[in-house]
Amino acid sequence: MTLKRFIIALLSIPLLSYWLILSPVIPNSENDYAYYTYSDDGKWKIGEFPVSATTPISFIQFLFNKEYMVLYNDKGEYIGQSTPFCTQSVLDPNILFPTKSDLFVRFIPETCDFSIPVENPRWWSKIIKFRLSLL
Repeated sequence: MTLKRFIIALLSIPLLSYWLILSPVIPNSENDYAYYTYSDDGKWKIGEFPVSATTPISFIQFLFNKEYMVLYNDKGEYIGQSTPFCTQSVLDPNILFPTKSDLFVRFIPETCDFSIPVENPRWWSKIIKFRLSLL
């Protein structure tokens, strides 16, 4: 019985973690409530998405209009997104798009770490990109 419980725990902990942490911040391109901002050169697109009410905590975040940011390239491909650990209400943020010298998207004010790397995505962006590729 101990080995069986260990295997069940080994399989259920990653699934539970995925559900609690990442399921509220999976971008849905068909979301009618998303707001998009484009860079001046047309190379980048930022999607501002509301948190999905998929968990009890995210339901509260949804009620308080918490949002997260997603970066797309000019072909509409997912590049990365802001941290799932800090969502906030965003009203017309000042966005600094990537340049040759700074390969990050930065947001002002920096209440949350909303910076999104263009190269070397963070771990949550890698998992979400894999998840989106399954659709």
